[in-house]
Amino acid sequence: MMLIIERDQNEVTVYDEAVVDVLYIDWYEVNKTLLTRQTEGGRLVRIHRRVAPALEHGVVIYATPEWSIQVEIRPCPVIVLQTDDLNSIGHFCFDVGNRHLPLFWFEDGLALAYDGQLYPALKGQYGDLVMLDKRKLSPAFALQAYGQTVDR
Repeated sequence: MMLIIERDQNEVTVYDEAVVDVLYIDWYEVNKTLLTRQTEGGRLVRIHRRVAPALEHGVVIYATPEWSIQVEIRPCPVIVLQTDDLNSIGHFCFDVGNRHLPLFWFEDGLALAYDGQLYPALKGQYGDLVMLDKRKLSPAFALQAYGQTVDR
């Protein structure tokens, strides 16, 4: 049996006694308006959202007194620039921005999803400032126009 969640993401009442069932998604699926997936507990779920904010890591999208469904964004391979040099950061943003790839802000640097063609070019240009890692790319840390992150 499929659970269909047809409402936009609003406030969901979370019950303390409810068993949490995790719905894993990838970073690039956070803005999808139609998503069909099986939860960790084996529930088949279809999410249909007309207009809604991006799905965030840890948000509860459905709840009953017995169980709830919580979103978890899977970690993925990323390219990370670690530097305090604003000149390097500016050039890096320009290089990545020209490819229209989203950048994510972390305390230790800027990150973007791994791209097999881009990584060698960035590594060649920025050397040891660029490294590979595995992280959760949350929309809350995505850089927006004018260098701002989403205000949450």
